[in-house]
Amino acid sequence: MTQEEIMKLVTSKDGFIGHAMNIPHDRQNKTHELVLEYNQTNPADTKRQEELLKQILGTYYERVVIQHGVHFDFGFNTHFLGMAYVNFGVTFLDTSPITIDDMCFIAPGVILTCTGHPVVAEQRDQGIETSKPITIGNSVWIGAHATICGGVTIGDHAVIGAGAVVLHDVPENTIVAGVPAKEIRKITDKDIITSDKILF
Repeated sequence: MTQEEIMKLVTSKDGFIGHAMNIPHDRQNKTHELVLEYNQTNPADTKRQEELLKQILGTYYERVVIQHGVHFDFGFNTHFLGMAYVNFGVTFLDTSPITIDDMCFIAPGVILTCTGHPVVAEQRDQGIETSKPITIGNSVWIGAHATICGGVTIGDHAVIGAGAVVLHDVPENTIVAGVPAKEIRKITDKDIITSDKILF
């Protein structure tokens, strides 16, 4: 298989199973250099941060805020389709596409990992890697240190509890938490904070 054919699989929404060492690493190495520079950029230098994000990301949106300590595996496989706030120390293992819709909040220490490995040790030892895309809907809040695994789609307006390990799709308007993450309850009008409670 040619490098071009391999990269088509890497950027495919179908995911892949293959030998990790056969993936072309030129672009990945360049991304790591750019991310290192991004993480060392003065927070006040928003112009330089924007220039770097445009080079790192597959799809850049001007209202995306990414705090320092971020890590990307490839970068070009991460797509922001609207406003997002990515807090400190978030990791995107984007060996397949990660798509994040509008108005998403990603708390510190979150890991979005498309990549995985075979359960059978001999196959892991051969360097076989699995990868499936991740899709995050609109207005999703992912709590601190949660892990979102490959193949997962999170529905609009969902909330992922802190420390959750999400192995399966999350329906819209749902709160999940735990290891592995399970549905806690649906989000309802009872969750609305009344205006008299909002102090400023």
